[in-house]
Amino acid sequence: MAGRRLVRDVNRLLVAGYHTIVDDDMSNLDVRLEGPMGTAYEGGVWTVNVAMPQEYPLKAPRLRFVTKILHPNIEFTTGLVCMNVFKQAWSANYDLLNIFETFLPQLLRHPNPHDPLNHHAAAIMKQSEKDFRDRVSMFLKMYALPIVLPGQSKDNESLDKRSSDLSLSDLLSDNDADDD
Repeated sequence: MAGRRLVRDVNRLLVAGYHTIVDDDMSNLDVRLEGPMGTAYEGGVWTVNVAMPQEYPLKAPRLRFVTKILHPNIEFTTGLVCMNVFKQAWSANYDLLNIFETFLPQLLRHPNPHDPLNHHAAAIMKQSEKDFRDRVSMFLKMYALPIVLPGQSKDNESLDKRSSDLSLSDLLSDNDADDD
């Protein structure tokens, strides 16, 4: 059953327009993610590795940014994503599309400097929101600008911008939110 579910979830990602590379046994996926509109991450394109546990969908996948990103809740060197809230909120009803259309965009929209994996990014954010946005912009230009090949326009290369009004707090029960 988990195999069929995973195939269905990967197909939903592809149909939704996410550029996705899947290994032969579907245990690892690389998915291209664009920064949400209206954030410091807008205009950036990141590759996110998704490691699928054998217990999927009962157990949440592990997410890691392959492309460097400056974010308090993403470890800079390894790209690992702070998963505490995500693991608490995970349900077998969620799928890969939820991760890329809700969880990750909300993480980029609402960084939490009070529970950091990247203490340097958290310190910058706590000191000055403007300095933090400027640094994110600098890192975006260094690592996450989309590649435009000769003969292509930027418009043809960019993926559809994705946003969601659903926040992580909508995914948590009142009891889970109190644990933060």
